[in-house]
Amino acid sequence: MGDRTPIEAVVYSCPPERVNAVLEVFEEFGLGNEFVLPGADQPGPSDRRSLKLGRGYIHSDISVGSCAEIAAVLPPEAAWKVWEDPKYEHLGEVHLNHPDLGVFVADCDAQGHPVFTSEQIYRLIERTDADRVQLGHLTGRTWEIALEQLDAANKEIVIPADAPPASAPLQAVALNQLAAGPSRWMPPDAPGQERSRPAADR
Repeated sequence: MGDRTPIEAVVYSCPPERVNAVLEVFEEFGLGNEFVLPGADQPGPSDRRSLKLGRGYIHSDISVGSCAEIAAVLPPEAAWKVWEDPKYEHLGEVHLNHPDLGVFVADCDAQGHPVFTSEQIYRLIERTDADRVQLGHLTGRTWEIALEQLDAANKEIVIPADAPPASAPLQAVALNQLAAGPSRWMPPDAPGQERSRPAADR
């Protein structure tokens, strides 16, 4: 039997017509509301076939490597984060997806934050001449900011699995730091390059 570890997935935005696909993935891998914090709403019957944005869907004991399997089948049209915790001497793994940016993958800590060795950081700084925008794209910070914005706009919205298209009150994606000019810089090997085109300077 291989190593096992906790895993968590959070969806920040999802087209209503793709909610059922997300829930099917969660059900296949056994992700649910295993832990309820004091003061938080208890999951009820109405939650069974609906997706709550910003809520952590958790499996406390899953095979190491399941994170990549889950990320591979979640809809790219949704914005989500899925990560598995470090285990023994190994770091965890996080997958961040934004419909405009594509997927970013990195080693991570138990909170799902990308982590890098000092040598990796030094090489990134040297490669980008310490440009913060470029570093953001290469370290996942661009994805984290984008998902934080969606979380602030959409948190606690509940979308039923059978919701008709365009029925959910989702806020528009607000990516001010990616809107124009040099801030839309992407290295040739950046994740999501094919779906992220430079905007015209304004």
